[in-house]
Amino acid sequence: MTQVPASAPTCSIQATLDIVGDRWSLLILRDLFRGVRRFSAMQHDLGIARNMLADRLSRLTESGVVAKVPYQQRPIRYDYVLTPKGLDLSGSLLALMRWGDSWCQDGDAPTVLVHADCGTPLEVATRCPCCDETVSPTRIRNRQPNPGENLAATHEPARRSTEPGRSQDRNCRNPNGGVS
Repeated sequence: MTQVPASAPTCSIQATLDIVGDRWSLLILRDLFRGVRRFSAMQHDLGIARNMLADRLSRLTESGVVAKVPYQQRPIRYDYVLTPKGLDLSGSLLALMRWGDSWCQDGDAPTVLVHADCGTPLEVATRCPCCDETVSPTRIRNRQPNPGENLAATHEPARRSTEPGRSQDRNCRNPNGGVS
């Protein structure tokens, strides 16, 4: 994996790929989300060489995506678990899976992810937290963050309005920059 020099302009996608941007790291994350936690189980499930698995787990651990939790002392053995930073990759893996289902599997998903509580298949969608609307890829724009704006902070979902497509919170900005 290529590391971005410290003097280079930052790009969140590049920084993410520096951590999880290879095939094995993504498949290890998939296994961890599926509940595979032990080295030997991951090696068997993935068919990956021990040295490659050890290297990828070490990188994911060093980057704070995965934590090692001892489950046996003599000899010491570890479970690998997702940290909050690792759990936050769920949406990205879901999006990759959905893309693969559509474009690599002819729409025939080999597995369906469902809500654990009710069994309903999950959807992948980008939503505006202010308007509470699904946003299509053609309606996404980029801008520089405002001074002091913390975009990584968890947004509170907009309160649902009785009027479709409108939030009860009227601090939503319209496309022209005004408040709606």
